[in-house]
Amino acid sequence: MSLLRGLLLALLAFLFVYPLARLLSLPLFSPAASGVDPRAYFDSLILALLVGVIVAPLGAMFAYMLETMQGRMIGALSLVLWVLFLAPGYVLTTGWLVIFTNPLARNSLFGELFLGPAGLVFLYCLKSVPFAAFVARATFAQRSSALAEAALVLGVNVWRRRMLGLRLALPAMAASFTIAAIETMQEFGIPATLGITNKLPIITYSIYQRLNTTPTDFAGAASLCWWLILTAGALAVLQLSVQARNQAALTHGRARRNPPRPCTRAENLFLTISAGLLWGLGVAAPTLALLAIAMSGDVAETQSLDAIFRSLGYGMLAASIALAIAVIILKLQAGRSLWFPALLQGLLSANMAVPGLILGAGYVIAFNNQYLPLYGTVLLLVIAYAAGALPIAIRLMGTAIGQLDKKLDEAARIFALPTLTRIIDIEATLLAKPGLYAWLLVTAGVMYELPISELLYVPGAMPLGVAIVTDDMMARYGDAARLALLGMAAIGVLAFGFSLAIHLVTRPQAERPLTP
Repeated sequence: MSLLRGLLLALLAFLFVYPLARLLSLPLFSPAASGVDPRAYFDSLILALLVGVIVAPLGAMFAYMLETMQGRMIGALSLVLWVLFLAPGYVLTTGWLVIFTNPLARNSLFGELFLGPAGLVFLYCLKSVPFAAFVARATFAQRSSALAEAALVLGVNVWRRRMLGLRLALPAMAASFTIAAIETMQEFGIPATLGITNKLPIITYSIYQRLNTTPTDFAGAASLCWWLILTAGALAVLQLSVQARNQAALTHGRARRNPPRPCTRAENLFLTISAGLLWGLGVAAPTLALLAIAMSGDVAETQSLDAIFRSLGYGMLAASIALAIAVIILKLQAGRSLWFPALLQGLLSANMAVPGLILGAGYVIAFNNQYLPLYGTVLLLVIAYAAGALPIAIRLMGTAIGQLDKKLDEAARIFALPTLTRIIDIEATLLAKPGLYAWLLVTAGVMYELPISELLYVPGAMPLGVAIVTDDMMARYGDAARLALLGMAAIGVLAFGFSLAIHLVTRPQAERPLTP
């Protein structure tokens, strides 16, 4: 068992530590070819802080409502947050670019604002709100009304009670601010699609340009990566300091969970407006624009249609690899060893903190040499996809595997069932549905993945994300819309087919009547 754990940690170190170490060590040995322009960093930092300030109270407020209230509008808000969370940012941006192909919309005040920094902030906020709300929900999940009840008994006035509630919400707002700012600084698809990087340099696009131009400036890209990582670390430290100063409030505030209550009229009005704006501006407007322009042309004339099936295949293969490794990790983690889970969590947390662009850049440097000449091959692309999806796969499967009762395995051993029978007939059957959902989610994520695809795809075989962004840059919005929608349809068909198959395989068999 120890040998297997050691080999697994060595594999994870090879996939994560080695590429990142090769990349981040470059500035120590060679200077940047064109120098490091701080403007892209400071512009991105200002945008990230602005988005964090906007999204933090919204995310905390939405999290509070989702955890403490019930009603139709709560369901509508929860659903739209999941839709925005799963939708690729560059696809939403494509939909809005289609809207502004209309001269009246483009020449309006809203159009001029959208095609500038204001549009970037708007799109960043749309993508950051779900992250902020989901992170903040953990703070309110076990919140109690004990302090509020005590304040009423002691006759505390309404303003002091509101300040007490604000203090309880500070850790949630700090978490929302941190995740929104980090996600904004790490976002690559939105600025690349919006085409604003010439007027407003963005750090992620600057890293991509240094890696995708000739001569390639690896040291300059690595220096910018350092700035990105250190900023994320500083924001995380800021969040931890806020949580540490308000730990007492958290401890008392989570003492007892109350059941969700119905919304008041004012709260229901706020939820209706919020959900309506998110559905309308975040989902309906870009989706309808994509549908309209997609139906205006012939599907057969769409360029790069093969990218859909290529990326679907990449996604299925990478998801299978990631989930297989995730199950092995979770099985080995279940032992009594203390060092293995600690090292494992450290590796996975570090990987989640590093954006896909930096991971892809590390793979370019680590596997573009005579010793490991994998750069430019499908194998390296699939490995990078699986490595990037591994932390998500572990978290998706961890809950399902943790719910398996250990007595099932003990009973199977008592009845001397073969190992293969225990794996297939017991564990695989119980994990079929959650495993399928996790597999489909990872497949969809890989299918629309952009930064790793941009850096590692095989020439002449573009993945779906690269094909959509390329069409956007060439103003072929009809082709981009058809590729995006057909890709969603392919994922939908795949999900329906596998869900039906799993349902038929795992449904209880009807008992046959006894015959005399």
